[in-house]
Amino acid sequence: MNKDRLGKHISLIYRYSQIYFNEQLKKINLGSGQYIFLMNLFENNGITQEQLASAVKFDKATTARAVAKLEEEGYIIRKVSETDKRAYNLYITDKAKAIKTELIAVLDEWNRIMLYNLDEQEKESLHNLIEKVGNNIMSLI
Repeated sequence: MNKDRLGKHISLIYRYSQIYFNEQLKKINLGSGQYIFLMNLFENNGITQEQLASAVKFDKATTARAVAKLEEEGYIIRKVSETDKRAYNLYITDKAKAIKTELIAVLDEWNRIMLYNLDEQEKESLHNLIEKVGNNIMSLI
């Protein structure tokens, strides 16, 4: 196997994902840099900004920028934590709830594009291998 091939393909997938998401999400004023944070908040509404950063594996500065953009667009609100006055809890708004189905549809369509022409066994194998590679990276770096 050519040593740069895997990284080359991962980079290609990442770049095209960003292009696709930016194009599809611009009508709802979201970019590829915010949707992952919002998706996590749909599942973990009320967590702190620090917990969100940890959950999505981004640094605090990147998370702060994404949160600021989501708040500016009216998708989330920040409230001072009752247990730690230095921390903020993040809550999705009705505006965010209203776009959830549309956002999921964009993500599902991207998956359909990426997995086009793969049979069910190939899809499952790919998912398992990518998950394993991700776990390796998180445990070793």
